[in-house]
Amino acid sequence: MGKEASILVTLRDQYSPGVKAMREANSGYGKSFDEVQQKAKAYETRLDGLIKQQSQLQVELVDAKKTLKDAEKAYKETGSAADADALSSAKEKYEALNTVMKETVQASKNTQTALRELEGQGSRLSRQNGGTSGGILSTLGQAGAWSMLGDVASQWAGTLVTSFGGSDVGTLFSSALSSAGAGAAIGSMIAPGIGTAVGAALGGLVGLVSGGAQIYEQQDDAFKQYYQQLYEQGQSKTEESLTSGSATASQRELDEIAFSRLLGEGASRQYLSDLRVMAAATPMEYSDLTSMSRALAIGFGDSPERMLELMAAIGDAGSAVGVTAEDMTYMAQAMSRMQSSGKASLEYLNILQERGVNVIGMLADAYGKTQGEIYDMISKGSIGGQDAVDIIQAGMAESYGGAMETMAQTFSGLTSTLEDAMTEIDAARGRGYNSMRAGGLQQEIDAYGGVLGEAVSNLNTISGQNQAYLDNLSEQYSREALSAVLLGQETTPGLFDDKTVAELKEMRGDFIKASADYENGSQEAGLKMDNLRMEAEALATAAYESSSAYQLVHDSELDLIGAIRENTAALNGWRNNYDLQQESSKGRGSVLVSGYDDESPGARVRNNNRYRYATGLGRVPYNDYPAFLHEGERVLTAAEARVYNKVGGAGGVTVSGNTFIVRQESDIDAIAASLLARMKQASLAGAYG
Repeated sequence: MGKEASILVTLRDQYSPGVKAMREANSGYGKSFDEVQQKAKAYETRLDGLIKQQSQLQVELVDAKKTLKDAEKAYKETGSAADADALSSAKEKYEALNTVMKETVQASKNTQTALRELEGQGSRLSRQNGGTSGGILSTLGQAGAWSMLGDVASQWAGTLVTSFGGSDVGTLFSSALSSAGAGAAIGSMIAPGIGTAVGAALGGLVGLVSGGAQIYEQQDDAFKQYYQQLYEQGQSKTEESLTSGSATASQRELDEIAFSRLLGEGASRQYLSDLRVMAAATPMEYSDLTSMSRALAIGFGDSPERMLELMAAIGDAGSAVGVTAEDMTYMAQAMSRMQSSGKASLEYLNILQERGVNVIGMLADAYGKTQGEIYDMISKGSIGGQDAVDIIQAGMAESYGGAMETMAQTFSGLTSTLEDAMTEIDAARGRGYNSMRAGGLQQEIDAYGGVLGEAVSNLNTISGQNQAYLDNLSEQYSREALSAVLLGQETTPGLFDDKTVAELKEMRGDFIKASADYENGSQEAGLKMDNLRMEAEALATAAYESSSAYQLVHDSELDLIGAIRENTAALNGWRNNYDLQQESSKGRGSVLVSGYDDESPGARVRNNNRYRYATGLGRVPYNDYPAFLHEGERVLTAAEARVYNKVGGAGGVTVSGNTFIVRQESDIDAIAASLLARMKQASLAGAYG
């Protein structure tokens, strides 16, 4: 309770004398305007401090109330003595703060009452003295109070309303109350009472408008940020797709070359196409399938169909036992080695056995032997490699067939399938880019592999020599400056000007003296020696950058900048970047006129004249296309439109009661065209359907 009690005492000590002074002021009608003015200022100061303390107390009350609720909840859950003490302490603190808040509110009311009484006293003094100073003073005091109250109310209303209704509603309330307080302050200065009310109303209205402008600005910023992000995402995704697709297309081009040598010129393209189909339908990645294919090609390169069958069998077995794609590649290598060597050695069989595929059991079932007998046959070389491969392939198909299809329906499998599909989409972009870009790359190779490349190489040689010359010169300035100061050596004639040479000699003398002092135990002299070294290096840099060689480089850079600036002004390339910046800076206002910014779809249609087609629309371009319809018009279904396009909307029409005179063959076409046009008009007018 110590903190709460001290706050309470402070408030009482501050405002109780104020109330007493107020009574004393009311009893003395003969006091001067100066005394009234001083008291009014004192009350304004007290009121200002009181409002600020009230605001702080409100914050503490909110925190104390939350602490009290948490303590009550903890005590209900545990019932422990520690939680009981915490609850008692939280309750005492909350009650003490609540008492202090009541005292503060009352003191605030008393202080405002004192200000009103001072206003009356000032008015009486004004009438007695024939002046208006007291009224003006009190009016100013009231205006300040109204303004301060408006600010505090705005702050708290904004915080609380935002908590309930969000930042937009909080902004409106905060702005309205703040402006209402300012308006009341102005109105109280013009005509206290009615002027205060009118000023508050007008100020509140202005605050609502101002708050609305702030909300619109926030929404506009969010709108611009959102669509700019969408644009940047689109650009980024396109760039990523192109990079990935180009790399994929390049790799597949290399794959086609490699497999044409492994499988033959005619079989490679179809085989790789089959691999892409398998990758899209299974959890296996295309790159994993090509790795397995390279392993199988050693033993089965003469039969691409068999390779696909083996990969399907290995894929099913590997998916069933849960091994990686790398493990499946090792299994393919083992099968390929048994096929090519003609031997079913334990080394090859263990590659599959150790990865969970019971090939020994498969061989035992096929030969009608025990697994021990199979091991004995393997050690004697009694099982041929090709026979073992056939048996293992059949055993995998029987034991694990369909495992990849099952795996493909899992989340991991679906993810892999989707990645394969997206890879194919990106690869299409990459193929288009690579095929077109290849021509440009060849032109670059031809150009820079010929005389242009030779000319650029020669210029680069000169450029490198120029840079080396400047680096050497810079180092020479630094080296000779240090030699002059630290060693007392002479500098190269003409390298430094006479003034710099004199400075270096003077620094040499200071260095000698500092060296002697340092030898005698002066650490300050050591600091002086180090400073002289740094000073010599700085002097060398300044001398180098003042040299004619460096100045030539500097002038060349200035000329280059100027030339680029003039060329830029003569062309319009810079404008493109500026236009993009301007387009990105546009907000909701740029689309309001089109109706797209309205929240309701119907309003978007009503506000946009582009959806009015009183003169007709040749074809609806997409589903859910918005349009206004007019009385007497007709809308055809897609099927009716197709019939209309074929026969002109005539349907079954009988032409009778007419006489047609045909004088020549062309009259037949003219009559038919005329009838068709009239039937179309009648169809559109609803004469028949």
